[in-house]
Amino acid sequence: MSKIEVRKIPKIQIVAIVVIIIVGFAYYIFSTQMRDDKLQEVLATLGYQNTEDVVVFQTHKVENEEVRRKETLYTLKFKDLQTNKECKGFVLYNYKHEYSKDIECK
Repeated sequence: MSKIEVRKIPKIQIVAIVVIIIVGFAYYIFSTQMRDDKLQEVLATLGYQNTEDVVVFQTHKVENEEVRRKETLYTLKFKDLQTNKECKGFVLYNYKHEYSKDIECK
């Protein structure tokens, strides 16, 4: 039987791979936190001043059929501390730079 030679990966490449993974993970955590903080500020302008545990599930780019412009639709969940209720719904950022909401609290 012939012996198959296996070449080791150089240590510098292993270090580079680990650094890339750590930077990617840090970027994901940072961007998620910034998006949640941004929407917490938006919720404050929409009438939900005292919120916590804001979680953004999805961000969609949708097109307004009337003017053919892109708008951003956020699907989110949060806890309103004033009423002590769990709220979930949608926040729409339109082409006029205005926010609108469709949020249900239970």
